[in-house]
Amino acid sequence: MSKKILLHAILFSSLTASHASENAAEINDFESLLENVSTLATKKSLNVDYMPSVVSIVDAQTYIDAGIQNVGEALGMLPGIQMQLSPMGYSMATVRGFKNPNAYLSDKIKILIDGVAINNEVSGSGDFYMDFPLQLVDRIEVLRGPNSTTQGSGAFYGTVNIVTKLGNSKEENKIFLGTGSYSTLSAGANVYTLSNNWKIFSDGYIAHNEKSLPPFEGYSASTNEGMKDFSIGLKALNGGFDFTTRYKRSRYGNFYGFEEDPSLISLSPNEHTNSYFFAQASYKTNSNEVGIETKVNFSDRELNEGSFISGVAVTASRFASVGITDMQDGFYFTEKMREQNFEAESIFTLPKIYSNEIVAGVGARYVKLPQDNYFNSVENAITQNLTTILASPNYNSFRYREEREPAFWADPTTTFIRANQTRTIGYGYIQDLISLTPKMDVILGARIDDYSDIGTKMSQRAAVVYRADDKTIFKLLYGSAFRAPTFTEAYANGHINYRAGTENIKPEETDTYEAVALYAPDFNNKFSLDFFYSQLKNVIDLEEFSDTIPGYQNYNDRTSKGVEFEYNFQSKPKHNFYFNASYVETGYTVPPENDYPVSVNQSMPDISKIMLKAMYIYRPIDALSFGTTWQYYSQTTQSQLGWIIDDGVNTTVHQQHLVDETLTYKFSASNEIRATVKNLFNEDIRQPSYYYNTDGGIKREGRNYLFSYVQRF
Repeated sequence: MSKKILLHAILFSSLTASHASENAAEINDFESLLENVSTLATKKSLNVDYMPSVVSIVDAQTYIDAGIQNVGEALGMLPGIQMQLSPMGYSMATVRGFKNPNAYLSDKIKILIDGVAINNEVSGSGDFYMDFPLQLVDRIEVLRGPNSTTQGSGAFYGTVNIVTKLGNSKEENKIFLGTGSYSTLSAGANVYTLSNNWKIFSDGYIAHNEKSLPPFEGYSASTNEGMKDFSIGLKALNGGFDFTTRYKRSRYGNFYGFEEDPSLISLSPNEHTNSYFFAQASYKTNSNEVGIETKVNFSDRELNEGSFISGVAVTASRFASVGITDMQDGFYFTEKMREQNFEAESIFTLPKIYSNEIVAGVGARYVKLPQDNYFNSVENAITQNLTTILASPNYNSFRYREEREPAFWADPTTTFIRANQTRTIGYGYIQDLISLTPKMDVILGARIDDYSDIGTKMSQRAAVVYRADDKTIFKLLYGSAFRAPTFTEAYANGHINYRAGTENIKPEETDTYEAVALYAPDFNNKFSLDFFYSQLKNVIDLEEFSDTIPGYQNYNDRTSKGVEFEYNFQSKPKHNFYFNASYVETGYTVPPENDYPVSVNQSMPDISKIMLKAMYIYRPIDALSFGTTWQYYSQTTQSQLGWIIDDGVNTTVHQQHLVDETLTYKFSASNEIRATVKNLFNEDIRQPSYYYNTDGGIKREGRNYLFSYVQRF
């Protein structure tokens, strides 16, 4: 395969040597093709067209020129991916319609930064890096579909690897500055230096805004979306040794609050802070023609959040009914949680045996929670006044939300997860790339993960990649994947306003089948078409019966099917056009509740079945470019929850058209300015209402502006 590409490169250069000036752009195109490689699906560098998966490569600079600001926005431009927000502002990436509307804590994709998994066993979410600025990113590798054979649990609906310029060892020195609407200010830099035999790369940024959206449609206060974000990274290379570390910390206001009401209780918390630190050391060597890479890493994630739930007057009245007259705190909670991961992995690349290229790996990971503090103002008042409450004749009617969340009444606690909870995972995998003929490859892969708490899970992959000619490639793909229950789903103590975990819950599983066709008639044009069908088993969702301690349980099989189309056109330096379209039909089972004991099968609520997205960059001259992005989302599906139907709540979000426009001017090769208008036509943009308190969804920002300056040294 690599020999074939090299031969084409030599022939191409030889045949066009007499047209050097015309050649330059085409050679750049060809070099871009050669750089379009990833290890995401196979642990072995392959051009994405030959991968046994559906992988998109986001070139960060191209997306920046189109006005895309961060990782979350970049993912939102890809087929089959819909970016949404939880009420408190956490980003959720929904891939191919796979979502549990009642269990938003896990977005069920795996996020890596520079190949290091951003592990989060407590909630399974990768939202923490969605606001990472593209100015520090070289590319983003996005695999849609299962990938557990190489990445393990969590690589369920998709896998995202954010490759920073630091992580890609890009020798670049630059600073960037930004400002814009909502008093936005940002600054960052990449720095590269040499010291003896060491190559040192570093980056960092800081960002701040005072964002707030006005109240609307029943809301009593403006949103609190102010943000402070900071990150710093370092990488040191010496021969086969690589040390990478990064620290990121962000603080956000609570957007629409825990239950979609941004109104504040005096002195109650209204923001959440996340910090994440990781360090990884790796070493590459060869022994008897076997390539060996050994990695050891450590990560520490801290969450500090709190939110208002209901007001002082309502809470005080409830307590007054049982003789407690000094309850003036309102109802709010605070939570401080730390999670630490320790991991070691060795990857072995065997010498080619006949037509087999084998990669194998073994590893282990240990997870612990060194800090877990949970405070709830209502629970605290109950425990401090329990004798008085028990003696009240109104005791039975007072038992606060017991019908929905009786776990606290059964076992009052001040931790979120059961005490001393740990998890140990050992794993091994093998993958064989078999070149059956010069035109056909077969890929077989298998992985075993052994969990100390849930047992052993096996994942498999099989794929055929057929190169019909130099222009056309066909793929037939099968992959299985699993997602281990998070600590929240399995071991949460349960509190008033929180569900309890279910210790014997099983992992979610999926089997996915895909048929892919790629057609590239020349260097300027490329088409791809992907049909997929996925079947989910043991789906984890809430259970709502009041005669049990409601928590999480496994539900019946669900399916997802659809089609994704992509088209790329490049004619450097003037034109760069990208378009994609996707259709997805995903099933969902509405969990039964006490008042609605029969489950309901429906299309996945809150999801747009049809998505169309386009990006066009036009350069009339080398110094000037115009970038346009367009996104269309069809109307979402109405939820069939029983109480919503009874109350006549309209949970659908109308169809959305979102257009952004960007102008970039380069004073020289070293500096440039950029101006972006987001939501150019000031459309009424909505997000699904998680608690369905607002007909038609929650309103997002209208037209706003961003400006940036970049200086390279």
